[in-house]
Amino acid sequence: MSVGAIVLSTAVGLSLLGIAERALLDGGPIGRDSGPAGAERAIAPPQGGGGAPAGQRPQQPQRPGQGGGTTQKSPPNLGVLSAQVRKLTIDQRGAAAQESYGAPAGGRPIVDTSRTSADNGWVLGTTALPVPTGSAASPEVAFYAARWTGESWQVALSGSKEFGALLDAAPANVLPAAEVRALRRYSSVTGAQATALVNGTRAGDGLVLPWKVGQAWTMTTAESTARPLGSLAFSGGDGRVVAAGDGRLYRFCADSTGNALIMLIHPSGVASTYYHLRGVARVRDGGVVSQGAPLGRTGTDRPCGGAASPRAEVGFGLRSGGGIVPLDGAQIGGWTFRERANPLLGFAERGALQVLPGGLMANLGRAPVGDDLPSSSPSPRPSQDDGAGSSRAPAAGATQNRSQSGANSQQ
Repeated sequence: MSVGAIVLSTAVGLSLLGIAERALLDGGPIGRDSGPAGAERAIAPPQGGGGAPAGQRPQQPQRPGQGGGTTQKSPPNLGVLSAQVRKLTIDQRGAAAQESYGAPAGGRPIVDTSRTSADNGWVLGTTALPVPTGSAASPEVAFYAARWTGESWQVALSGSKEFGALLDAAPANVLPAAEVRALRRYSSVTGAQATALVNGTRAGDGLVLPWKVGQAWTMTTAESTARPLGSLAFSGGDGRVVAAGDGRLYRFCADSTGNALIMLIHPSGVASTYYHLRGVARVRDGGVVSQGAPLGRTGTDRPCGGAASPRAEVGFGLRSGGGIVPLDGAQIGGWTFRERANPLLGFAERGALQVLPGGLMANLGRAPVGDDLPSSSPSPRPSQDDGAGSSRAPAAGATQNRSQSGANSQQ
């Protein structure tokens, strides 16, 4: 080999040695990395002043999903949450709804949002299984609470322990502590406890009939309602529906006009519901209302579905976190409500008096049972604009003296 060739080989060797030494000092592989063919080694972004501190090796880039401080969490998707709430509603409330409706629900659950955190990572909302058009049953509804973990939604419906845990995780500026307590109480009240609170076994909320004291309205029930009796309808008077007791107001199935099924959660945890209303009061969800406060007017709206109403009315019922509270034995405004089966018949008793469907029921407020009732028709005559509608009310001949055998025949 010539002297020139030896010199050239030595120079090339020294150059390659320098390149290898530099690569090793940089902490990377020589040439290309061990990734897919043709893939260049990723370059980490500069940190701080543009390099790693002395003696510390630069961090290698992480693959998506490997975790670590540099992995960016995905933002919460409210569309995914709605789908998850619908599935949970069907799974947990579908059977109860079908039993109450006497048929499958009239569509997919109606999911609404009541409250969200600024980053949409925490949500409180409502869900309802629509009532089929052939049923006069009260809609099956629930609250939901949800929290975004960065990868998925944690969701729970009212009536479950998980719901209470998610309420506790709510930001204080989104859900005040007093509202958390009200929702937790509603969610945790069992059916047996709710029954005791409304039938006088335990001190309840002192609920009254949902219209102005001193008026008498017509009470109706639908033959298609399933047992146990969970709702009644009232119509007449001046058409103005008021709160049966103090409570926090929430909307279910709210439509574009603002009409909705209204729920009031009372201090005991029992809730009252008001359906078919129009002109619903402009109170934010979770807002506090007092007994006797206006809620809206009787109407025929069906935002949660259900059978068409032949007249302007309010569908009234009671609920707890676990579902509908049966009205049999419930004491409201001095009246005790009862049911009789085959066919299902709801009626009310007060002292020696009994009101059957189609009869007039007087609202005496919290007056004791022994007080005298006013005359059979003390209410003002409804007008076109009073919310009672233009259709005629049922014949009011079903207020009578009580018999010892239960519900009498209509006189």
